Amino acid sequence: MSPIIEVENISRSFRSTKKTQGSWGTWKLLWKPEFQVREALKDVSFTLEEGTFNGLIGANGAGKTTLLKILTGLIPPSSGKARVLGLEPFQRSFKFRHSISLVMGQKAQLWWDLPAIDAFDLLRAIYEIPSRIYQERLQTLANLLDVSKHLNTQIRRLSLGERMKMELIGAILHWPKVIFLDEPTIGLDVLAASKLRDFLKVFNAQEKATIILTSHNMDDIEKLCSRVLIMQSGKLIYDGRPAKLTHEGERRLKVRFFEAPSLQELQETTGIAQDLIECEHNQDDRSFHFSLKQERIVSVLQSLLNKYHVIDMGIEEQSLEKVIQRIYENELSGTQESHFKT
Repeated sequence: MSPIIEVENISRSFRSTKKTQGSWGTWKLLWKPEFQVREALKDVSFTLEEGTFNGLIGANGAGKTTLLKILTGLIPPSSGKARVLGLEPFQRSFKFRHSISLVMGQKAQLWWDLPAIDAFDLLRAIYEIPSRIYQERLQTLANLLDVSKHLNTQIRRLSLGERMKMELIGAILHWPKVIFLDEPTIGLDVLAASKLRDFLKVFNAQEKATIILTSHNMDDIEKLCSRVLIMQSGKLIYDGRPAKLTHEGERRLKVRFFEAPSLQELQETTGIAQDLIECEHNQDDRSFHFSLKQERIVSVLQSLLNKYHVIDMGIEEQSLEKVIQRIYENELSGTQESHFKT
């Protein structure tokens, strides 16, 4: 079976004018503008299979939204090829537009002054969904998302969570084969976000829709995605299972000291690289977290107890959020990038 999404050596750059300060800079901008080029994507390649739930993550400016815009046909790549369902996205054919959906958590796509049911009726006409099928789908989606009682309420009068659920219903009424979700749980409370995640999991399992989710909420990624793609500065630096990021069998050893040693001292004492030692000491706390394999915990603890006054200690599961945070904060060396891609 051929992949449902194919991305081959995609790059995308944007050109913008460059302005220097002062009136001279304004004059130059009008009469002799200088341009600067920013590379948003750099030689990105991957394939996605049908029915998979994929997380696309990265810090702000990493290239996630640009990649989504290319895959949904909003902008073309500067170089390379992208195919979704065997079609070129930027050609925006009817078949392509009828087979995909884009949900953006920060942008409303339904008509705010209409009741939800009227907005959905309009979408039914646009997508030419047969009346019986439309009624069945709407009832199923409204029940799954628990919004049946709000269908006759104006969109603008709904809470953020209810509005997001309506946006999701509107985006998948035509039963798309590929769904792009950009921060769907942003701003939602814990209960609303949990219900939305449960719905997406059920829909993915039942309808075999291929889903790409971008989110800064690691709960979304851990609970929904079987595969993660991490972007950094326009490059794809990791493509694999979330569990591999936290290194199976690895733990976080938390140690609180009476007097906090330096990171260099701890590295020399334990043999653990400094980027795997996280410092959390402040005025009231002098704690450090060490990321290490479970079998090394006893020997590392022994070496710390022999040299320092330890007040408290504990062992935690590795946190995906902390791993991702470390990736965001540190510019990766060539060795680290190749390690992530294995």
